[in-house]
Amino acid sequence: ASPAVKYWTASSSSAPSVATGTAQAYSQLMWVEYALINPSMGKPEATEEEILDLQNTTSWAYRAPFSPYGRSASYENPTSVSYGLGSYKNPQMAYTSPVVHTVTLTGLAAFTTYTYSVAGDRRNFSFTMPPDADGTAYPFTLGLTADLGQTDIAARTVARLREALLGTEGSSIVLLSGDLAYADGYFPLWDTWGRFMEGLASNTPVMTVGGNHEYGSGEAWVSYNARYPMPHAQSNSVSNLWWSRDVGPVHVIGLCSYAETSPGSLQYRWLAADLARVDRAVTPWVIVMMHAPWYNSNSGHRAEAELMRRDMEPLLVSNGVDIVLNGHVHAYERMKPLYKGCVTACGPVYLNLGNGGNREGAYLPWLEPQPFFSAFRASTFGPAVLTISNATHAFYNFTRVGCQSTDASSYFENLDPLCTTFHPRDGADNARNASAGLDALWIVRPSNRLAPCPELTCSQPAVPATDTAPTGAPTSTSDSPKSCDDDGESKYSAGALGGSIFASLVGGAVLGAAGVLLWQRCSHRSDGVSDKHVRMEDKLDERSVAENKEEAGRVGVGCKHTRTHVEL
Repeated sequence: ASPAVKYWTASSSSAPSVATGTAQAYSQLMWVEYALINPSMGKPEATEEEILDLQNTTSWAYRAPFSPYGRSASYENPTSVSYGLGSYKNPQMAYTSPVVHTVTLTGLAAFTTYTYSVAGDRRNFSFTMPPDADGTAYPFTLGLTADLGQTDIAARTVARLREALLGTEGSSIVLLSGDLAYADGYFPLWDTWGRFMEGLASNTPVMTVGGNHEYGSGEAWVSYNARYPMPHAQSNSVSNLWWSRDVGPVHVIGLCSYAETSPGSLQYRWLAADLARVDRAVTPWVIVMMHAPWYNSNSGHRAEAELMRRDMEPLLVSNGVDIVLNGHVHAYERMKPLYKGCVTACGPVYLNLGNGGNREGAYLPWLEPQPFFSAFRASTFGPAVLTISNATHAFYNFTRVGCQSTDASSYFENLDPLCTTFHPRDGADNARNASAGLDALWIVRPSNRLAPCPELTCSQPAVPATDTAPTGAPTSTSDSPKSCDDDGESKYSAGALGGSIFASLVGGAVLGAAGVLLWQRCSHRSDGVSDKHVRMEDKLDERSVAENKEEAGRVGVGCKHTRTHVEL
């Protein structure tokens, strides 16, 4: 029978609507990663004994029962785990998925709450439908993360997102910039990750792009495409790997870091056409998400996406993209608005959010000195939240939920929000913001995003910090950063205050733990932003509070009149 979903509203007096869809299953040859048994962080997701039991065929392949010529070609009697791709001769290494049902609900009204039930499941879930393109749907909130996996810290990240989005139903979505389950070819982990995400994804639209962990280790996009369809057909894309969707005041674009990006390629031509169709009157904000970052000052995954940046960065800037979301690097970093390595109001703000908390742990060290384009960096874990207030202003915050530790008894996970990462191999986090519990600021964008960007000549190109710096480059983090365009800094508030509906969607508090209360009040604004109170509930350490207070006073956090007060 076709899969069915019943859905209804509280005010409906008629029978529930019923939607049917498609059902599919698939089979893949499993791959075994070392991290499956010996993760850098978090509990092992399989034991050597369990994998050896799969790889050992002696119970049935000792001899071929209908052949006089001895053992079966499938005979394997390993004494240690064989990593990598399993043998196609061993059917025990073949994974067959459960039946995956895909159902599209139609006729959904914006800001309306629907209760739904899935055939075969007695539970009821509910969600509130966000609006399509709507330039008046303020405030609108986006939860942001990437590189989650299934550790206890990842669970904290998801729980914090749920807390942050309470009360925003119908005016919020979650964007996950790749690397979802960390199955890495051990496909039963896709099943456990679906259950892991149910508490969030059953009531909040979660939109994703694929990362290297959906592509490599025998994955080849099969599980990802089967389980998490995005609105590619509705956005004129021929691939589930790149897509777009209007949600409230935001045009969201998902791109693929692991497909061709050169001019003339399918993805490039689609992106150019999609950006040309954006109506900034109804979706003034354009946010692009992809997995691999174009800018990064961590030693991990250095410049892997350089070809994509060269190919596509001019498209993003000429079309006034506001924010670019990335993952891949297992650390948090916020960049200043950039174009061709220069700080400029023409460029988007880059947010590297690969710190969801997966089993590979934190990436260290950071390259020194900290590049001029990097505003905040720390190898700690947690989500970010972006609340869009009007066509030009959005309040952004990242909140720490945990760190990597050297304590093997806790599986190298430190769940204290006051923590600082100490990597078992790489030592202490060497970032200036290593102990800061949060990063919070107003992101202010030009009212005319489509104004021509001046030709940039940057005296400080974005060279890696370990290379020879150009003349005039800062030699320490205390040097004042030089921008290619003086207007860039003035328009960017760079202060630091410290069941599922993985939806194709076809149809202020900063969070933390009690202790230090840090209040910010912005008043007498002429830009249409209402007075903003920010309560930072995290117990920040003294250094963090001092840094945040100093930084808030220095840049004003986008306020004409700012008062910062710390209560212990």
